[in-house]
Amino acid sequence: MPFLAALFLTIFHRAAPETAPTPLELGEKLLQQRQYAKAEVELRRAVEADPSSARAHGNLALALLPQRKVKDAVAEGRLAAAFGPNSPEAHFIYGLALSADGKTLEAARQYEQTLALKPDQARPLAALAAAYAAAEDPRTADTYRKLIALAPNDPRLRAELAEFLWRTQKTADGNDVMTKATRDFPSDADLLRRFGRALAEQERFEDAMKALEASRALAALDAATFALLGQVQVRAGQTGRALDTLEAGTAAFPSDPDLAHDLGRLLLAEGRVEESLPPLEKAARARPTSAVFQLDLGRALERTGKLEAAEAAYRRALALAPSLPGAHYSLGRLLQREGKKEEADQELAAHRALYERARQLAADAQVNDSEISRAWADLYAGKASEALARFKGLHETPESLTGQALALQRLGRNAEAEKALDRAHALAPDDARIELLLAAARSQASPP
Repeated sequence: MPFLAALFLTIFHRAAPETAPTPLELGEKLLQQRQYAKAEVELRRAVEADPSSARAHGNLALALLPQRKVKDAVAEGRLAAAFGPNSPEAHFIYGLALSADGKTLEAARQYEQTLALKPDQARPLAALAAAYAAAEDPRTADTYRKLIALAPNDPRLRAELAEFLWRTQKTADGNDVMTKATRDFPSDADLLRRFGRALAEQERFEDAMKALEASRALAALDAATFALLGQVQVRAGQTGRALDTLEAGTAAFPSDPDLAHDLGRLLLAEGRVEESLPPLEKAARARPTSAVFQLDLGRALERTGKLEAAEAAYRRALALAPSLPGAHYSLGRLLQREGKKEEADQELAAHRALYERARQLAADAQVNDSEISRAWADLYAGKASEALARFKGLHETPESLTGQALALQRLGRNAEAEKALDRAHALAPDDARIELLLAAARSQASPP
């Protein structure tokens, strides 16, 4: 926790005395050294010696947080604020503990109290902005703007403001913030990466491509952003550049299955079937649990005339995802070619049944259009929890799963959002929009 580590060096710090250190002083020294468990021992002794010491309770909370003892940290932070009502540091520490416990609105009140006691301090103002953003509080944007005025040379703050605006459907405002940020910090690769990802989600593919390519020129891309750039280039009609990008990505990250799969599938789409096989085989070996990877490998094998191997790949796809319509169709068509009429008819019948089921779900969705419309309306109105509950109450379709993912992202549950998009992609492997959202989610999860 680098942010907390910085705090340890500034909050409640005292010069070491010449005499033997007290438990409080020794605990603070251990905090500075990031020896949190040892610091906890000394600071508990300090609290026992002086139960009304805001300084001791506050430092004990700081020692507990990195050890993930969040409930205990909240209790100690509450005592620090109670015994130090006029101490901005005590309120700030209590706010940090509440934030770690997911109580963003309560944390915001402590940061507000900190700033009331000690105005215009960047760290508590940054914490307040983050708490407001997590709660989608209407004061978020103004708080970030005040923070940016205090710290004009920190590009990360511009990005956080833009991402809050994008997340709350203020797309044009977010774009304006990031356009100015990239102009003020033209050499910041992470700003360009974030802007490119947002532009891709807005389906502004030409602009997204320019931003991501500019980011790549400044710093090496991570594997997920290589994949995103390749998809954006394809959607912008730049297939040749996309192939170059994906080849460079697979060279830089030879063990990444998504990049290998994207490269193989694009080669297959371009008719370069023999060249598509090695990356598709590599992807399928690296992630044997992916039905989509097995399906695409089967398609490539079939087009090269390797029918027995293709059949095996299709059957593996169906073993992994029995409701994958494309796998039933591909296997049925292949079995027809092999003269296995009875089995072929069974697979094609399964495909038709799944197709009719999808049509029925679509019809149900139209009948129940008000419910899915209410789910989207809740999401756009900032009621992410309500939207998530509504989307989860619907049948699992590509649309409802995509809605779930977007609601989860707004709630900060990004790992769950990525899983929802994975399920949506498995249901609709050829849906370019879902594929793009999944690539963007993976890019966002990757370190800059």
